[in-house]
Amino acid sequence: MRIALPLLVLLAASTVSSAAEDLLADLRAEVAAITATATLKESVAAKGDGGPRYANSTVTLAGDMATYALQYKSFLPPNEARNRGELNDWASGLGMTQPSVHGWYSNGFVEVRLADAQRTCSISDVCGQPKLVQEKGKIVAADYDWKVPNGTVKLRFFILADRPELFLRVSAIPNSPPATLQLDFRCYPGGFVGPFDRRAHTALQEIKHAGPDLATAPLDPVKEPWIVMADHYPGITPRPMGPCTITADPEGVASARVEIKGNYPVEPKYETKPGVLTATFIVREFAPTTWESARDEVAGTTAEALQAAQQALAALPQ
Repeated sequence: MRIALPLLVLLAASTVSSAAEDLLADLRAEVAAITATATLKESVAAKGDGGPRYANSTVTLAGDMATYALQYKSFLPPNEARNRGELNDWASGLGMTQPSVHGWYSNGFVEVRLADAQRTCSISDVCGQPKLVQEKGKIVAADYDWKVPNGTVKLRFFILADRPELFLRVSAIPNSPPATLQLDFRCYPGGFVGPFDRRAHTALQEIKHAGPDLATAPLDPVKEPWIVMADHYPGITPRPMGPCTITADPEGVASARVEIKGNYPVEPKYETKPGVLTATFIVREFAPTTWESARDEVAGTTAEALQAAQQALAALPQ
């Protein structure tokens, strides 16, 4: 039996259309299957040198494109004031241990202070409490809460299953408004084995280290929302990790600057406007790559990432 040519064409087109629909269905199913997970592990131990007991926790946020692990350590009450000098190497105790311990500092990569007219109080001197907010899905999140002497401070970390960034929303409720937030971040881009040639790059400038002295540069929060922190030393020793980056949502940020201390840590610092008690940040730690590559990727995705952060925050439980 002979089949007319128009019918053959229709059958072929139908077969192609069916194959395309099947492929599209497979792609949609694959995307729908991408989910992130959040886990929390907690323990209490005594400091090994005979010191007091301390709380230790690890929050892991794992997505399809990146996994971040946050480690938190604090002496239990009434010994929290000893955190900096005896437990956390003069840092906050809230550190990053994955993707590595070679970039964002594992003993404390972010410190937050709540400042009112009478005093300034830091999360570093108080024992905080971690908890999971959303454990599985397209968005997963965990909170850290601190009751500081002049109010409460909350850090909400979250990731999106199909994005490589770690997002952070900082908020506070002061006992005596108005108040502001002061935020310090710390990283060691490329690791701890020198020699070093530490630099920070923004859309407008390059900040070079000043040898043993402090190098500091103010930033324009609107024109310089992202910072790439890298080590330029051209030696043959391979770096275990690449550049670190941070992006600050400029809304509500009054001032920003970068400090490079003794050609070793690189520290972005921010302060909100009076009465503004929320701030949103995006942090990343790259595998070994050039600072130019990290710059191009962050510069090209900043607007999209900030929008994704706001949409994710709106979708998360309050």
